Amino acid sequence: MAATHATECLRLEAVTVCVGFDDLLDVTLALNHPHLDTLIVVTSHGDRATQAVAQKYGAICVQTDLFAKNGRNFNKGAAINAGFGRFQYHGWRLHLDADIALPDNFRRILFNHTVLDRDCIYGADRVDVIGRKAIKSGEAAPPQHAHGFLVAPVPAAPLSARYVDTLRGYCPIGFFQLWHCSTQKDYPWSLGTAAHDDVMFAEQWPAQCRRHFPTVICHHFCGHAPSLGENWDGHRKQPRIG
Repeated sequence: MAATHATECLRLEAVTVCVGFDDLLDVTLALNHPHLDTLIVVTSHGDRATQAVAQKYGAICVQTDLFAKNGRNFNKGAAINAGFGRFQYHGWRLHLDADIALPDNFRRILFNHTVLDRDCIYGADRVDVIGRKAIKSGEAAPPQHAHGFLVAPVPAAPLSARYVDTLRGYCPIGFFQLWHCSTQKDYPWSLGTAAHDDVMFAEQWPAQCRRHFPTVICHHFCGHAPSLGENWDGHRKQPRIG
């Protein structure tokens, strides 16, 4: 095990679930793939457009009918577990939403400038990038570290809210969740929507093992200004970006 850790401690793999968001996935995969050793896209059997985007970027594409598990409209947690089965390494693992882009220097910040605790799950902040023009401008995920020491959202916009409740405390939510293979858990799917499964996944780590990255601000791509919970049932409310 020591030899495995020494050779794979800098491995980073990600699972992304995508049904009907192929236009945004086409942008985020291009930006995220350089940071990752393995990129796994989980989609439905009928979503040919998403399958084509995954193939375009050399991602592993997992096709499943688990989205309808237990008669649910969007059993995202069950589908995520199908992606977990395709991890290749004994390193770090990441769940990302299909509309999330990692910052430009993410891998360097993660492995060169962060003391990672393998017993912990990590979350990050995000900033909305709204509209087709902004997303496709070529500056959708520009550098966010100024002068080598200042971290600020680019484009300049308020950070989205973090999940902190009076019962659980801080929980990294589903758009960005990072953990080490040694603490791998199954993703819950009892509720059958994307509303709470991510919180249930995070709270499988003790409160003291849920950490926030102050050095990471992800980009959340949206066709128009988002509203809370608009895509949780699997029916897309956001307009396509082309």
